[in-house]
Amino acid sequence: MIEGAPFLLFLGGALLLNITPGPDMAFTLASAARGGARAGIAAAIGVGAGALGWTLATAVGLAAMLAASEHALNIIRIVGGLYLLYLAVRTMMEKPAPIGAEGRANPLQSFRAGALTNLFNPKVGLFFLAFLPGFANPEAGAVWLEIMTLGAIFSFTGTCVLVLVAFAAGALRRKLVESPKAQARMKTLSASVYGALGLYLLTSHAK
Repeated sequence: MIEGAPFLLFLGGALLLNITPGPDMAFTLASAARGGARAGIAAAIGVGAGALGWTLATAVGLAAMLAASEHALNIIRIVGGLYLLYLAVRTMMEKPAPIGAEGRANPLQSFRAGALTNLFNPKVGLFFLAFLPGFANPEAGAVWLEIMTLGAIFSFTGTCVLVLVAFAAGALRRKLVESPKAQARMKTLSASVYGALGLYLLTSHAK
């Protein structure tokens, strides 16, 4: 398992990305606005469950690729780093706009919709494949187990953030979703995080 500076970088990057407004946060906000905190919390847990699904898919797929080629992890790290740099550039080029999302008032429906929306979003899968393997250390043990652990941490921190969002739905909707200035600041922060993580993967692991 990674430790020290790389782990702190992973955790810091995960937390910063978790607090960046996006479809998951918008859905949680909308669900909380329609059905109260319970619906919002259920939506947050559903999103976290979907993230765990992508974590499992990433771990299984990576294990298969490593079995086929011993250089697969380095290739994935390089491609992942380039993809994160692409996300940084694309994020900065996007025009600030309110994020529309239709929430669910029923907690069970909120959970199901949150999980399915996350699971069926291929962009989430691409991000996990780019982000998680870059912090795996083959010398520390089974890579697939490290991926599962890192993904679980990312999912947990993201769920915690969204649960807080559900409790403060009204204020956060105005400040983070409907405020152009807040969107611009968070866009810059998100792009910076993507760029820093991409450069880290390219400079620290490429051989």
